[in-house]
Amino acid sequence: MANVLAIDVGTVRVGCAVGDDVVRIPFPVATWPRASGEAEKEILRTLAGRAASTLVVGLPIGPNGERTTMCEIVEAFARRIERRAAVSVVYVDESFSSLDALDQLEGKRVPGQAIDSFAACNILVRYFNSLPIEQLK
Repeated sequence: MANVLAIDVGTVRVGCAVGDDVVRIPFPVATWPRASGEAEKEILRTLAGRAASTLVVGLPIGPNGERTTMCEIVEAFARRIERRAAVSVVYVDESFSSLDALDQLEGKRVPGQAIDSFAACNILVRYFNSLPIEQLK
């Protein structure tokens, strides 16, 4: 079993979720502001605290499968984390993960910025769904 951390990187905030590759159920952790490197510090702290070996990063692919300008921003953010932590980085298409989270949370009372950690949950589900089923043995 390996602990996995997923992040949804935005221009203002970063949402985070965790899970493991056996149970494959994501749990929202938090949403942190990117200002002053706070999100990076908290992600590094969370990676270490959970002994996570994989960082799943949502990559904002365009509607026609093209790379967006935000892809470069997200990849630069992930590279900074990767250089400072013993973790392998995996990119997953995050298309509509925030919209899916909004739909899932409709009618529920959650803070506005919590949407980012629920989007990270959706990114983590996509990663888990890409793993071979044989890994569950």
